[in-house]
Amino acid sequence: MVFLPGCNFACPYCHNPGLVAPLDDSILVDWDDALAHLRARRGLLSGVVFSGGEPTLRRELPALVALARELGYLVKLDSNGSDPGALAAAGADFLAMDLKTAPARYRALWPSAPADMEARILGSMRVLRSSGAGYEFRITCAPGIFGPAEARELAAFLEPGDPVVLQRYRPGEVLDPAWAAGVSPYTEPELETLRDLLAARAPMTRIRSG
Repeated sequence: MVFLPGCNFACPYCHNPGLVAPLDDSILVDWDDALAHLRARRGLLSGVVFSGGEPTLRRELPALVALARELGYLVKLDSNGSDPGALAAAGADFLAMDLKTAPARYRALWPSAPADMEARILGSMRVLRSSGAGYEFRITCAPGIFGPAEARELAAFLEPGDPVVLQRYRPGEVLDPAWAAGVSPYTEPELETLRDLLAARAPMTRIRSG
């Protein structure tokens, strides 16, 4: 796992709160050291995951992906889908895009988001489908952010072949503890309701256990 710090969203349930703000590069692992680690483990490891934060904020991402692939590793990219161009340019073997809520609600949740955020999210969804790479859409089911109303809205933008994975919001260290104090995770029946709303459009929708 390669965690790249800095994110343009501020999801209250973020489980990597220490990576939301950009970090001083002087305290980060040097990329040359990371490459040395990967070279030493060829034949033992098969893949590298670039996550964050939001990896597509880093202009050097395509070069990092290319270096990992030159060493023989498969590459998975985790992204919030805010930059479809960067997603397309990354060159990963597998793309996992987090869908936070219904596309029209992004700017209400993150006022600093660009005015065209809905178009960006829909553009990134198209990139995943057309990239030739494996992909999945991933949804953290956080009460107040993703519920039945949002599931119905989002379902209209899904396609039958889309792999969609739901995961339950779980309490713990998050970006906004005050938000978490007033929220309880969905029950299993509630998660199943959300799954069924999406599966009516995208039959491969499933709940990720654990």
